[in-house]
Amino acid sequence: MNRKDLEALLKKTEEKIKEQQMLLKDLSKRLEALEEQEKERKNYISSKEIINLVFRKIGKTLNMSTIKRWADEGYLGEVIDEKEKFWALRSKQGKKRFLYPKVDTFHFLYEKGYLLPEFDVLDRVLVKVPSDEAVIGIVIDAYLHKGQFFYTIQREGSFEQLNDVKESNLANAAEELMNQ
Repeated sequence: MNRKDLEALLKKTEEKIKEQQMLLKDLSKRLEALEEQEKERKNYISSKEIINLVFRKIGKTLNMSTIKRWADEGYLGEVIDEKEKFWALRSKQGKKRFLYPKVDTFHFLYEKGYLLPEFDVLDRVLVKVPSDEAVIGIVIDAYLHKGQFFYTIQREGSFEQLNDVKESNLANAAEELMNQ
């Protein structure tokens, strides 16, 4: 190869590198937006998710028109167009999908009796804690706060109370101990 060919090849390679660097920056920005929107999306619930949640919690079947009526009457908080707000997320094709803030929706469903805590007062539960020790206790209170249930648990064998335990950190003690 002569000098001219090497200089041309070098220039062409530098241009390709610049293009790839620009592409890398663009992809990084898109990934960042996607991660941010995935995190934000967890704060919302769709009509279909509401229907499934109510059915799973109390066995009642709702329909889309009920959800729409509640949304129109303002019970579910601010209505968001999923495709507009979460443009980076892959969404289903077809009709518009509306989302509702979980905090407002869960509060409304709880007041209507459509959303109940997973565990009742006096249920025996296993508290999943980071330590190796299994903590078994009795539910003495449950309340809804910012879209999730929290519990007050009294440790078995003592009067020590564990306050503000998230529902996701609890399991049915009898079932868990049988599975081990």
